[in-house]
Amino acid sequence: TITFDTAGGSEIAPITQDYGTQIAAPADPTREGYTFIGWDKAIPATMPAENLTITAKWKVNSYTITFDTAGGSEIAPITQDYGTAITAPADPTRKGYTFIGWDKAIPTTMPAENMTITAKWKVNSYTITFDTAGGSEIAPITQDYGTAIVAPADPTRKGYTFIGWDKAIPTTMPAENMTITAKWKVNSYTITFDTAGGSEIAPITQDYGTAITAP
Repeated sequence: TITFDTAGGSEIAPITQDYGTQIAAPADPTREGYTFIGWDKAIPATMPAENLTITAKWKVNSYTITFDTAGGSEIAPITQDYGTAITAPADPTRKGYTFIGWDKAIPTTMPAENMTITAKWKVNSYTITFDTAGGSEIAPITQDYGTAIVAPADPTRKGYTFIGWDKAIPTTMPAENMTITAKWKVNSYTITFDTAGGSEIAPITQDYGTAITAP
């Protein structure tokens, strides 16, 4: 009898034949995560005059887990031998999004196949607040990152002319909360005195809100 010890591989039935009869070598065994690299001794062409045990030799396979971060920060692939312990990487980051996990679990040990694991993201919402600095109220804008922003109408303020914002209103929602403040120019007004035939009194031209000295 020739007995085959597959050392953890698929079973191969022993061959029992008469001495000197021709031997048909079996198909190679298989083993998850390993490549068969031969037997520890040659399978004889004819049955020898003794029982034999022939043992399989294996080479462990290396596999790769690839991380598709779907637009997030890059994560290096992990290439290791089958069955070795895997250290999960730190979570990726992505501007304007919150990482909510992977589409499949990262295995604790290297499986017997290459894998691609893809990040899942939730878009963040941010707020633009308008400080009108004493002008008419403008409602804040809260939207998802990257969505188009419709700029509000200009605020108004008694006695002042609106001359713009301290920073540009973005065309799409940035990845941060913002406060944008109004800028104003005080208006100048004139009081004219119609003396109805009396002595002339010069008009008074001053900025809105300033103290007036009666003529």
